[in-house]
Amino acid sequence: MAQAPTETFPQAVRRHLRNGFIILTERGIASLFGAAMLELAKIVDSPVGPFLGHRDILRDGPALVRAQGVRVALGAVLRQIAAQYDPPLGKHHNPINEPMRVNALRYHYTYELTKPDGVVPSRRPVNDMDFALEIPFQFEPEPAPPSPIAVIIHAFYPDVLPDILERLANIPGPADLFLSTDSVTKKAEIEAHAAAWTKGRVEIRILPNRGRDIAAKFIGFRDVYARYDVFLHLHTKRSPHGGTPLARWRDYLLDNLIGSPEIVRSILCLFEDQRLGIVFPQHLFEIRGILNWGYDYDLARALMARIGVALHKNLVLEFPSGSMFWGRSAAIRPLLEVGLDFQDFPEEGGHVDGTLAHAIERCLLMVAESAGYEWLKVVRRNLYPLANTVLPVGEHAAIGRHRLKVFQPCLSAVDSEILPYEKMIRETRRVHTYPSRNERPRLNLFVPTVNSQQKFGGIATALKLFSEWVDDLGHEFDRRIIVTDAEIEAEAYAAFPDYKPTPFSQSLDDVQHAIVDASERGGGRLDLRRHDIFVATAWWTADFALEIGRDRQRYFGGDLPFVYIIQDDEPYFYGWGSKFAMAEATYRHPDQTIAVINSEELFTTLSANYRFRETFYLPYRLNSDIDASLKPRPRERSILVYGRPAVARNAFELVCVGICRWQQSDPIRASRWKIIFLGEAFEKGLIYPIQNASVEGKVSLDLYADFLNRASVGIALMISPHPSYPPLEMAEARLKVITNSFASKDLQSRYPDIVSIDGLTPDALAAELERAVAEMEPRIGTIPSRRTGQVPVMREGRSADPVAIAALIRALAQGRHGVSAIAADIASSAYE
Repeated sequence: MAQAPTETFPQAVRRHLRNGFIILTERGIASLFGAAMLELAKIVDSPVGPFLGHRDILRDGPALVRAQGVRVALGAVLRQIAAQYDPPLGKHHNPINEPMRVNALRYHYTYELTKPDGVVPSRRPVNDMDFALEIPFQFEPEPAPPSPIAVIIHAFYPDVLPDILERLANIPGPADLFLSTDSVTKKAEIEAHAAAWTKGRVEIRILPNRGRDIAAKFIGFRDVYARYDVFLHLHTKRSPHGGTPLARWRDYLLDNLIGSPEIVRSILCLFEDQRLGIVFPQHLFEIRGILNWGYDYDLARALMARIGVALHKNLVLEFPSGSMFWGRSAAIRPLLEVGLDFQDFPEEGGHVDGTLAHAIERCLLMVAESAGYEWLKVVRRNLYPLANTVLPVGEHAAIGRHRLKVFQPCLSAVDSEILPYEKMIRETRRVHTYPSRNERPRLNLFVPTVNSQQKFGGIATALKLFSEWVDDLGHEFDRRIIVTDAEIEAEAYAAFPDYKPTPFSQSLDDVQHAIVDASERGGGRLDLRRHDIFVATAWWTADFALEIGRDRQRYFGGDLPFVYIIQDDEPYFYGWGSKFAMAEATYRHPDQTIAVINSEELFTTLSANYRFRETFYLPYRLNSDIDASLKPRPRERSILVYGRPAVARNAFELVCVGICRWQQSDPIRASRWKIIFLGEAFEKGLIYPIQNASVEGKVSLDLYADFLNRASVGIALMISPHPSYPPLEMAEARLKVITNSFASKDLQSRYPDIVSIDGLTPDALAAELERAVAEMEPRIGTIPSRRTGQVPVMREGRSADPVAIAALIRALAQGRHGVSAIAADIASSAYE
């Protein structure tokens, strides 16, 4: 068997010298150096992969070596150098996303399962990116009407209580005390200390000495929370195991929670936000190095499973270390209702870790998030050494801005690293989200690209449908285009003048018409609203919509389906493997999917195999720009070929073999006919030895229409149930068209000038091409009239009328999910 030719060493040298000369003359010596570094990266590792700047080598290099090896780490350094010296050859950077890069959180993390001592490591933000609000605020918060606060204190050490009670006097308004201890003697001592309390009632309970302050607060006083909106958890903390470094821990926590009237008013001001569930102090700096899962992970995982949350160690671990915090009772309700009892905790044995109490402490913020609440951290500037992480609050509006840095959801995925085995499915990199406070409904389009040279028929159709839907929704809906795969070029932004280029980063989310470049995933977050509805255009974007739907349910509760524009039977783009399975799985969510299926033929195939919540078919219509440009012209001896080597279902290789065989068998007639390849630019050498051929690539619609006006024969194959636009467009222009049948697809039923080959082979194509050329030969120079195709008769399904789709989207955003309500909306829209 003949082997494909390989490049010899002298040929490689000549190629590099030629390319180097071009780079040197066009972009300069710096770019030449960058190109050389990229070539070296190819040799060491790969031209694509992670990047590692020189400033980050000591910090991130060891983890990268452990995770992916020395070659990848060295390649990352070389790629970074290439990007700095020659960005066109290195790492592309959309300047719109600069805020994302500046604000992207970095984390300490290892994929190690356990440390040598058995401790489970955690994902934690690096110290200089772990932010907290400065208290007290630099403005006087407007006092809210006073309502009683439940102050729940576990007083195992009663002698500490007077210090706590003195600080509790800083609470403005009523506060009821609920105190617990483990003996009658201690209760008497507590009664004496609390006798002077005048801000509210006092209740003291003797509880089992199990679970320390955690069991006392959540089990011993479980009945209290229903009577109070806001509570404060404290305890008479001592940390004898910590020695001198932890001696100030209790005072640190108390000073940050109730250290002055101004501090308390600032914190209570935060609770005016009904989405806020917990406020706790920034971690004591001395303990930052031990903020991990310890020996508590299995206990925490089992606990969260009972609450309905699947825990894994890749999530960010954040918690109120020291277990003193302000809270909203509704935020901890899942924990109160899980059915824990004192017997679930071990008898007191001086444990410093590895108990259910330690596990609950680490799960508190996750519990709050599972109930739909958020959390914030606070700290006094003079008590914390990293001043740049203490965010001053000079006005009320600053709270909302600083929330974007302080609140980093524990239950949301943040891992944006592309692992080695994921490089073959790069398009599936997860789009991370951030909960928005904007309540306006919004329609969102996920699309792989908007760049003109990459916008083929499917993407153009998706953009057109989206435009029709948002226009019908009007000003009551915001709109957003999210590009997932190809970095948005400057010219592409210009093609969307009504959309504001918006960074892929958490924000105040106040842009009404946004276009977001999410192709650079690292560190980015997509603002997610309660009433966001997503439109998917490719199988991996459908996967994004499903994942984001789970995020939304966790942030806000409720469930919203997504719109899936299905433009082909995408699993069959691949061999049986990972991508096939992942693509096919996106069709198996009947309750969450509103399917808009492109073409009657594809609708027939998919509706026979899958069920969706709502199903529409999109009838074929000739592109309006092409329609306007089709003119009567004399026909020429030219054959238009839809040739895309990069798209397997267009059968480029089979087309080339068939054309070559026709030319070689009918050389005299073939010598008079031109072959014009359209659809994708490629090296002409790929079609050798086809004669009289040109490669025009992707052309404008005007130029495409001009080719249609003058050509006589067309070849456009599509090995899928979708009809594809080119054969139908060619037939509309009265070319003799050769395509293929597939399953129930037979385009000859639409246009008599189409030949659908059943049993597609190169010889069958060559034979049909010879017949088509012979048939059209006498018509050269004539001017044919236009012909409108036959519309297939649909016995089921609904046509995807833009007004009806918009009515459905409007009903969903308004929370009217019932079939009858939606049907009524669609029906009424038809008569408006």
